Amino acid sequence: MTNMILVVLALYFVQLYTPAIMRFSQIGLNRYVGSRDDLPSLPLSGQRAERALTNLQESLFLFLPLAILSIVKGYEVAALGGAELFLGARVVYVVAYILAVPWLRSIVWVVGFAGLVIMALPFFG
Repeated sequence: MTNMILVVLALYFVQLYTPAIMRFSQIGLNRYVGSRDDLPSLPLSGQRAERALTNLQESLFLFLPLAILSIVKGYEVAALGGAELFLGARVVYVVAYILAVPWLRSIVWVVGFAGLVIMALPFFG
């Protein structure tokens, strides 16, 4: 489970810097290292990347405590499948969101949430 936590956090860092990379390609080095007072809006894909990041941050609020508690309580084996489902869904989710794939984003969000539910089930006996 520790490895799963680290991989999910790696996904978080990739998503964290994705909008910045998109902005860099939009404005170039000189404006990026300057004060950035008058930046243009991110392109639509960058705005979607920011929203996907916000959604992941909200999900981490549930994932991390469930993962850590599963280690502490000895439920790692039971919760690992849910964590893997969550991670896989989150990877597909961010790609689907940035590329604006209709329906897929919402479906994989539900799959990721189901992964969280699976992680929580061992705590209920």
